[in-house]
Amino acid sequence: TTLLRHREIAEFVSGAMAGAMTKAVLAPLETIRTRMVVGVGSKQIFGSFMEIMEHNGWQGLWAGNTINMIRIIPTQAIELDTFECVKWSMTSAQERWKEDSSPKIQLGGLTIELPLHLLSPIAVGGAAAGIVSTLVCHPLELCLRIA
Repeated sequence: TTLLRHREIAEFVSGAMAGAMTKAVLAPLETIRTRMVVGVGSKQIFGSFMEIMEHNGWQGLWAGNTINMIRIIPTQAIELDTFECVKWSMTSAQERWKEDSSPKIQLGGLTIELPLHLLSPIAVGGAAAGIVSTLVCHPLELCLRIA
């Protein structure tokens, strides 16, 4: 559809879908691991699996996954979108700096050239993605932990 043709929206939706699929696929392992860490039931993976299946059936493997989905979907969506946006912006800016010159700071009679062309757009994008998703989603995580 035309709405998903916008790069940022497509990246946001892709991040959300990636997070949801990851949690959905890995939920059974998380459920078994959590039971083993807490000390509920068997101390072995197969034993925990069998106990869950006996008491709760297949649905028991995804117990508590709704909370994980509520947490991970916005986090992953924001992370991927922020990463791609910052990476793209940095790469574009670095191309301009190659043509013109790097940004400069004027302090009195002293001019300092900032060598921002040496920064990796991937590293800056990754850092920005982690910071932004944490700032936006941390209040949601706190609410989910209290609930």
